Amino acid sequence: MPLIVQVVDWSKPFDLLVEESASEGFRFLTRLRQEWMDRTNRFSANGEALFAVMEGHQVLAIGGINRQSEDCGRLRRVYVSSSSRRKGIGRLLVRHILECSRGRFSRVVLRTDTEEADKFYLSLGFSHARGDDNVTHAFDSRLTF
Repeated sequence: MPLIVQVVDWSKPFDLLVEESASEGFRFLTRLRQEWMDRTNRFSANGEALFAVMEGHQVLAIGGINRQSEDCGRLRRVYVSSSSRRKGIGRLLVRHILECSRGRFSRVVLRTDTEEADKFYLSLGFSHARGDDNVTHAFDSRLTF
């Protein structure tokens, strides 16, 4: 059974997920690792957190939330391993992050550039956002899913 844990230390199993994502052409986990190592983003400000979905020592997915403004969080670095897709792992992770952000942020935003991710976030209750090139989807965190 998958377990969601808050990431407090970087370890080798995360590197395997970074390598897989890079082989698929995604660079955002490489940036996540670099920002973690150089301490520019450890998801440690008030209301922030980075989570991983684990099964034993295997990382199935990762993602977190950063503070965008006083009342707005930004969903970031969400990636599900290819072997774990279409099994509810991403949905489990994002719902957990949204639940953790409830009461801290009234709005959660994100940016994505793939059609598959667009459909995924819409299915979770996000809506298309307009007026900001850095935001493609928004979620009113006062809502329930």
